[in-house]
Amino acid sequence: MGNEKSSGRRGFLLGALAGAGATSAIILTAGTAVVNSGGVTGSGTSTGPILYSRTKEAERYYKTLYT
Repeated sequence: MGNEKSSGRRGFLLGALAGAGATSAIILTAGTAVVNSGGVTGSGTSTGPILYSRTKEAERYYKTLYT
């Protein structure tokens, strides 16, 4: 009986890992499909509003984070 329980747990873990691998593969291939189809634009070609611009204050702040 002990072997049956452990094989069920192993089966569940293998199924969960296989599901996670399949999901990540789908996400990765979907991401490359969007990039290859031209769906992602460069930062200089955006026509929308500018939501963030790097200022001198921001540069100083980020330098303090990484040093």
